[in-house]
Parts: sequence; structure tokens; C-alpha cells
Amino acid sequence: MIYSDTVIPVRVIIGVTGHRLLDDGAVYAGQITEILKKITDQLPPLDNTPVVYTVLSPLAEGADRIVAKEILKQEKSHLEVVLPFEADMYVQDFKSTSSLEEFHEFLSKAKKVVTLPNGEGKEEAYARTGRYVVDNCDVLIALWDGNESAGKGGTADIVQYARTNRCPLFWVNTASKGHVVFEEGMGMNRQAYIHLEEFNSEKIKSVRIEQKTQKYKESLSNIAHETNFSSDMLSWISEKILPRFVRTDLLAEKYQMCYFKAGSWVYALAAIAVAAVTFQILFLPHMLGIAWVEVFCILGVIAIYGIGNHKKWHLKWIDYRFLAERFRSAIFLALARMNVTAMRPPRHLSLSYSSQDWMVSAFSAVWSELPKLDSSPSSGLEVQKAFLVRAWVDEQINYHRITSVQHQRRYNILLYAGNSLFGLTLLVAFFHVFHIGPALMNTVFGFLAITFPATAAALGAIRTHREYLRNAKRSGEMLRHLEELKKQMQTAQNPEQFFCLVREIEETMIHENEDWRVVVRFHELEPPA
Repeated sequence: MIYSDTVIPVRVIIGVTGHRLLDDGAVYAGQITEILKKITDQLPPLDNTPVVYTVLSPLAEGADRIVAKEILKQEKSHLEVVLPFEADMYVQDFKSTSSLEEFHEFLSKAKKVVTLPNGEGKEEAYARTGRYVVDNCDVLIALWDGNESAGKGGTADIVQYARTNRCPLFWVNTASKGHVVFEEGMGMNRQAYIHLEEFNSEKIKSVRIEQKTQKYKESLSNIAHETNFSSDMLSWISEKILPRFVRTDLLAEKYQMCYFKAGSWVYALAAIAVAAVTFQILFLPHMLGIAWVEVFCILGVIAIYGIGNHKKWHLKWIDYRFLAERFRSAIFLALARMNVTAMRPPRHLSLSYSSQDWMVSAFSAVWSELPKLDSSPSSGLEVQKAFLVRAWVDEQINYHRITSVQHQRRYNILLYAGNSLFGLTLLVAFFHVFHIGPALMNTVFGFLAITFPATAAALGAIRTHREYLRNAKRSGEMLRHLEELKKQMQTAQNPEQFFCLVREIEETMIHENEDWRVVVRFHELEPPA
């Protein structure tokens, strides 16, 4: 298997609204094709990122199906459907047999079907459906005659809602032979597409991806064999999610290392600069050339700071780690034949990310490739328990147990080293003040009294920079939560209870990652000023 094809496509979600009664749908095919070209023109240059279209449609007669039909002609395009109420009620609006057959044909092709909760009356249900389309699309196509709506939730209302929310809009005027007007609104999310292009352009050896992917695949297969877990999703996961997860994980590790090393060198060079100039002044006052060490150290700090920020080591680390963890959970949600939780942080974690961030659309693009899940899992409840606990929950429990111990140990080492240096500073300062020993030793004591605190400060800065204590405590808390959830999962009596716990585990991991991201996103690389 070749693992070089781990590129994540840009997924452009095109919403549709419009009239049901249109004379001839073929009249608008050319306009829709031209609109797709104009949408592509709105994107930034994407040399390494393919573009795929998803049409979001309620599949009412007329415009909803006309636009969906044309977009689905595009290679690798998808259909997502939103229904105002249950399908058996919805189809009562379609009077002819051919219309019913067309509806079910489209519905069978849909990768995702969302049925909105019942509201107050049919008109309100249609209005809510139209607003859902606008809220969840990147650009809206409206086949509209420009007149006011005949009732609540009509095309004019949805177009006005799109304009109010500044959703990019292509208006195909059905009253003037399909004349197309583009209203840019807030524009398409170009920045997200640029970030995804940067991600796809990252260089990493394919052999590393292949080796780690194969190792992970063998681990899953072995656990599946030992627990008698059978899933037709393993093949799809091995081809689609695993290589992308591994690549993202490796990139996150790469930029984490760059960011941590840069921080360590910044603080270390600052301490060396202090030691160098102190040594020159106290021991060799006439050898001014030694002072160049301080100059080079400060220049090194500036260079590291500049390169780190230019290369975006910190931002790439937290973005790639966030996406990797989303892929990790998605592996097991897919194996459990469950949909993923929508990526919208709670209000108290709104600083973590937004639904407009590139990681959200990147994950959505991969998840949209998931085969339609229209059958129940082949494995029984006890088998699913055993597999998910061993392959997923136990893996995360072990990770957080090791991480908590390692971070606490590193925190303690740096804390004790810093405290020891401050204690030695007090001692050498005492010797220096009272001129204990010969003159040379007194000078040495003065040198140490200056360099020991500078070194201790550097160790303290590294300790804070890497958030060892906070990460140790957070992993300890996650360990406790996951062990509790594991016990509950193992004693679940029915599928409903079990799947609720699976969902709770997923959300617990998501919120932990969101909380981590809030903490570290403001720890950008800074000079020690």
C-alpha cells in the first residue's frame, strides 16, 4: 500500500434554496456549471490540495434537486440532506409517483441525512430547514424570482437570512432567464483553505508514515482478532483515516520538538550571555573580545525567535495536534459505526478554536468520505466492549498515566535544580560579602552569585514554558475520568447505555484537548525580556 496519498481535500459545502415550481430544470444547468467555476475562482491557489463539492439540500421539488443533480456530476462530489421532519411525513408533500421515486433516489445517494426536531407548524419547520442550510454552507445558490415569499420560510426569507448573515450568495434570477448575481457577503473562508494547503504541502518521509501506519493497523487487527471483533470498517479506516492520522501526528511531534527546543535554547542562550559578560568583567576585563559571546548569544535568541515565529512552529504544533486527536477518536467512532460529535467548542472554551478554523473543515472533508452506514454492527455488545476498551480506552489510560508521571518528574527535576541553585546563590553571596578566602575565590564567588540565579531563572522559564506541572495534573485528572468511564462501559447492560458511554468518552477527550489548546495557544515563543 502506498501512503503518499494522505492529502486532505478542500471541501466546499454548497447550500441550495429556491422555488419548487420551475418550468425546465435543464435551463439552469449551464448557470450552475458556471457558478461552480466562479466558486473555484474564489479559492486561493491550491497546488497540492484538490477541491471537492458537497451539496447541502432539503431535496424538495424544483431548485433543491436541480442544483443537487448538477453538482453531483462533479467528480467525488457528495450529497448531504437536511429534512424538516421525518421522511415519511416529508414525502406527503410530493404528489406524483415520479417525484417520490426521485426523492428516494437522491436520498439513497446521500452521505449524511439530518432530520431536524419537530417545531411549531410546517412553515416554521421549512424556515428552520432553510436557516440550517445557510448556517452550514460555505456558499448558497438560490434559484429565486426576486419576489416576496408566499409564506414563512419561503425562498425570499432564506435569501434575506443569508444576506443578514453575510453568507456568500449566487442568485440565479428565475424571472430573467437565469441571470446570475454574486453577492460576496463575508467571502469564502480563504484563510482556512490557505492553512490546509500549507498542511498538505508539509514534507515528511513516506516510509515513516508507512511504518507507523502498518504498526497501528497490525495492533488494531490483533486486538480485533483476540476479542473476536469483526468490522467491515477496518479496511476503510486503514486506507483513509490511519495514514492521515499518522501523518498529522508525526507533523505535530515535529513542530512540538521545534517549539520546545527553540524555547530551551532561547532561555539557555540568555543565561550564557549573562555568564559570558560577567566572566569577562570579573576575570578578564581587558579582553573585550569575550564580550562578543554575549552579542552572539543575544543574536541567537533573536534569530530563534524570528525563525520560530516565521515558520509558525507553535501554531502548527497546536493545530496539527488538535487535528490528530480528532482523527484518533474518529477511528473508534467509525469502528463503532457512530457519527462524530460536531466540532463546536462550549462557550467557556471558545478561545480554543472556532467552527471556521481549517482543522474543522479538514476533518469534515475526511469524515465525509466515510461509507454510508446503513447496517448495524456485526459484533455483539460484549465483543464491542472488549475491543473498544482495549484498543481505545486502555491506550489513552496508559498514555495519560505515563504522561502524568513523566511531566511530574521533569517538573520536580527542574524545580529542585532551580531551588538548589538559589540556595547555592545564598551561600556564595555570603562568602562574597564577607570576603572569605583569597581574592581570586572572592571573585569566583561574585561570578557564581550572578550566574547561578540567571541559570535558575532559565530553568524556571523552561519549566513554565513546557507546562510540566499543569500537564501532569491534567493527565492525572484524565486518567481518573477514563478509568471511571471504563468501569461503567464494562458494566453497561444494553447497547443504548454502552453507546452513550462511548459518546461521553469521545466528548471527554475532545474537551480535554480543547482545554489544552486554550492554555498553550497563548504560549507563543517570546524573547526572555
